[in-house]
Amino acid sequence: MRRAWQIGFFVAILACAGLLFYYQRSRPRPERIEDLDVKTEQVTQSPRLAVAPIFKPDAGVVVRPRQAVVPSEQDLMQQIRANVKSNPQLAESLAREDRQRFPDSPESDERDALLVDALINQQRIGAARSETYYYLDHHPDGRFAEHLFVMTGVHPRPSGPGR
Repeated sequence: MRRAWQIGFFVAILACAGLLFYYQRSRPRPERIEDLDVKTEQVTQSPRLAVAPIFKPDAGVVVRPRQAVVPSEQDLMQQIRANVKSNPQLAESLAREDRQRFPDSPESDERDALLVDALINQQRIGAARSETYYYLDHHPDGRFAEHLFVMTGVHPRPSGPGR
């Protein structure tokens, strides 16, 4: 009985597709663009600017572009912390930028742990495990080693004579 319903459903779908195809083909199409019943209006107003210009520079005035504001490490870390869960792609790119600009900072262990968390939140577990190995190589006594072990399963290498 179930098989009969499946076959009937399939036949009904084919019938609907055939009807749609038939009605699309039977509708007359205009041969020229001028034959279309589309009404066009001429725009007489110029578009408004979102923000009105503050001043118009004279020909003798040299306008210098604004200097790009480079965020400090504290600003980057604050943005990384705020975006780890809500926007992990942004948090990852900020953490990588922070790593490049401030490789030996006191905040580097937290930054690298947040990078792993951002990768986990993107469901990129392989990359998160690789970054955990990086973390353990660069921060063997890091504050977040246990957290990363719980999250990725990567544990610190044993130290001492039995290594």
